[in-house]
Amino acid sequence: MKLAHYQAKRVQVNRRWHYEIAGHRYPGVTTILAATKPQADREALYRWRQRVGIETAKQISGQASSVGTGLHKHIAAYLKGKTAELPERLSGYWSSIETVLQDIDEVLLVEGAVWHKHGFVGFPDALVVHQGQLCLCDWKTARKPKQIEWITDYCLQVAAYCAAVNAVYGDEGIAVERALIAIALDDQPAQRFEVNPAELGLHWQGFQQRLFQFQNRGREIPAW
Repeated sequence: MKLAHYQAKRVQVNRRWHYEIAGHRYPGVTTILAATKPQADREALYRWRQRVGIETAKQISGQASSVGTGLHKHIAAYLKGKTAELPERLSGYWSSIETVLQDIDEVLLVEGAVWHKHGFVGFPDALVVHQGQLCLCDWKTARKPKQIEWITDYCLQVAAYCAAVNAVYGDEGIAVERALIAIALDDQPAQRFEVNPAELGLHWQGFQQRLFQFQNRGREIPAW
């Protein structure tokens, strides 16, 4: 089963980037999460930059971004049945994530735009049948293994994507209730963080709170 693939046009609204789709202009999920990142996370990032040095931090971040973008492109090509030359710098990461990809039974959607009436747009990496279950997948890369408590924003991200997928494709019988965050590492098998229906519901609530913060920046926010 293949789903319709939608695209969103990037536009500026009040000097901020949004996406235009289905007659609406909404911010992206990653923009919302970045703008509402908890202060503790911001402080931890600041301390890391001070510890390694500003220039080194920029270099590390730039390399990580380049690897992540390159791997995403290669995975997308693979899922679409296309052949693409694998850059040497990605070989370790590809070996890491390949076993996850081999567990995919069917591909329904790759990097299509989805949106939600609550006011956001997302671009999930893939909607697939993974080990016999409908699953939304998000590919990440990392220099070192992660712990689940370090990736809360990743969980909020996939929860938002799942809600938007269900909103867009619900009339076609799509009801995704599971997500997989696969983190590719250069020198070991990918980490797999599976998000079950109960966890996904909690993370969806968490994302809605962050969305509320984003939409009400500069206003007095009532206590919940």
